[in-house]
Amino acid sequence: MDDSQKRETQQRLQSCLPQIHEIHSICQTPSITFGVVHNGEVIFKHSIGHRDAQQTLPANDETIYMIGSCSKMFTSAAVGILVDEGKLSWTDPIRKYVPEFDPVDDPRIGQEADIIDCLRHSTGLSPPSMLCLGPGGTILTDEEDLIPLLNVMPAVDGEGKERFNREWIYNNYVVGLVALIVQRVSGQRFADFVRGRILDPLGMRRTAVRRSDLGGDGNVAAPCVKKSNGRFHGLSDESWPCEEYTPLLAATGMRSCLNDMLTWCIAVLDAERSENDSSYQSQVPNNPLKQMTRVRRGYWTRPADDPEFSKDAAYGMGWFRADIPSSMLSAFSGNGFSREKEYRLHLQHILGKGSEAAPFQVVGHTGGMRGSIFSVFTFPETQSAIVTMTNGRDFGDASDFTAQLLIQALFDMKPTLDLASWARTEAQLAGSNYQKHIERPWRENRHLGDLERDPLLYVGDYRSFNGRFTLSIGGVADGWSTNLSVKFNHRNASECPLVFYRKDVYSFYQVDEDKWKIQQIGAREYKQMLLKFQVDEGGNSVEGLWWQWDADTKPAWFENVRNRNSTQKGAPFLVKSYSG
Repeated sequence: MDDSQKRETQQRLQSCLPQIHEIHSICQTPSITFGVVHNGEVIFKHSIGHRDAQQTLPANDETIYMIGSCSKMFTSAAVGILVDEGKLSWTDPIRKYVPEFDPVDDPRIGQEADIIDCLRHSTGLSPPSMLCLGPGGTILTDEEDLIPLLNVMPAVDGEGKERFNREWIYNNYVVGLVALIVQRVSGQRFADFVRGRILDPLGMRRTAVRRSDLGGDGNVAAPCVKKSNGRFHGLSDESWPCEEYTPLLAATGMRSCLNDMLTWCIAVLDAERSENDSSYQSQVPNNPLKQMTRVRRGYWTRPADDPEFSKDAAYGMGWFRADIPSSMLSAFSGNGFSREKEYRLHLQHILGKGSEAAPFQVVGHTGGMRGSIFSVFTFPETQSAIVTMTNGRDFGDASDFTAQLLIQALFDMKPTLDLASWARTEAQLAGSNYQKHIERPWRENRHLGDLERDPLLYVGDYRSFNGRFTLSIGGVADGWSTNLSVKFNHRNASECPLVFYRKDVYSFYQVDEDKWKIQQIGAREYKQMLLKFQVDEGGNSVEGLWWQWDADTKPAWFENVRNRNSTQKGAPFLVKSYSG
């Protein structure tokens, strides 16, 4: 690309700014920071808005954002380095390094599941999300609890069929299992391996795998929610980057800035091209990345939702692949409401659909966290990349809309699409999601006229998952009433008040949208926030409780600890038959 072509491309990117400002306004996010690489060179960077909830500190290309699931890119890269050194093989079974991994629901998983199965999300194991991350982003388990929890996760569908290598189930925690293998093989903490073998060699000084990496300059984007009064509220995030909990760090826990992530994209594209083209001279001195071709290939088909026009997409190992033009470009974005069957607005906004140019490949991912969302798209054929990041997500995924506008401009796609109408619909749907899917069904199924027993009857510890998880019900007398609360796995920061829902059922959700946003419980359905106590026939003792911790699985039985010998472990997963 000569200088005139470069200037023309930069002018097209610059012309996107009014539309991106409009997206910033529609999605009501504190800031959007974005940049573009083309032909292996950074050609455009810009920031809009502020990194803090008070809207006083401008964001810039050094501002550190949460990158969420884009952390997985570094996990697969770590494995690639060890494979290149002959210390690992992609098809090594997990049990070779983690012999205690032995899921009880399907013995084949323990015997056969390999590193690729974990990184491509085909183990069939349900993700223990609400058992590992609680209210307020509280980390609920210790690192050593992960494997025992995974061992009791459901691995069959509703018809009793095993899901291993038959269904694609996105599971952050089996990716974390791979990071534990990196630790055992390298003899280093995962955070130290990534810092020493990837980040430092690439000069990525503002990419955080430890809290000390955040530095002292305060240039960190606060993840935010938009309250009903129109003001932003910064979310507490003391647990991140969670260097002492490797599984979450490796799956969702890293942070980075625009400059570092553009450097990362250049290195990834450079390593991949070096592997594919023996005549290519690497442009990244001592590039530490290996096996990028293997990492970024497709391993699990994600069927196109408009097969007459788009090719099927595919998931790799921490990367998602498609061929543009494609309806699957934003399949992993936070703009899911407008993709649902009754809207399918993405089919009306397919970039380059009218172009006569041959399809070209895009490889990327999106990382969504509490109050943050981050997108990366790379284009191997032109050594290009687009990185977008934002610290708010209540009214749609501004990072995705921004990225699509930049993709359209970078490659001068025709017809030129205005994404604002799509963004407005997504923002409206996202804004009404709480009322439609949480508050309304919660209210409609509550029975305030039911018998309410003495709340102190329920106080105690309830244990499940082979003793690895405890729900502690506490009670405090306040005048004529007793207020109950629940604490998740003994973490004080996770404590939530309980409200009476119906006979022997209490809810740790209370109707208040602002509290819901700030609390960030992580439930998709109201049923996940109900605790159903089972009282004996005499009404004198509580045997245990049922909790539907995952929307797609049956409720789990938690046995009242005082009903067991104190030397015994807690009740195993689903030892009783749930009714009601």
